[in-house]
Amino acid sequence: MKIIGRLMVAVALLSLVVALPVGVATFYNTTAAVAEELETVHLDIDGMVCGACQTKVKTALTSLPEVKEANVSWESGGADVKVTKGSDHKKLAAAVKKAGFKVTGAKCECAG
Repeated sequence: MKIIGRLMVAVALLSLVVALPVGVATFYNTTAAVAEELETVHLDIDGMVCGACQTKVKTALTSLPEVKEANVSWESGGADVKVTKGSDHKKLAAAVKKAGFKVTGAKCECAG
């Protein structure tokens, strides 16, 4: 019985030694992703008249890999899009156009 108890303790310690660095690495990678530099681009969009239009534009924008978040409002006729710093903002207008709408203005809150 003592051998089984010691074996269980050894397995538990080994699991901790292996799992702890993996857990720390996972936390570190998540933290690094959060620290990714983003910039906000405001788009003025013509043609959105309802919630379905809003959803269509948001889906088009968030399908782009450089888009991390898109807040679209058909009432205000625009979108605030958080993208990876240095990304090509023309892709945003192209995605909106492909969805059936027109970007009439864009303003980047670019740092630097």
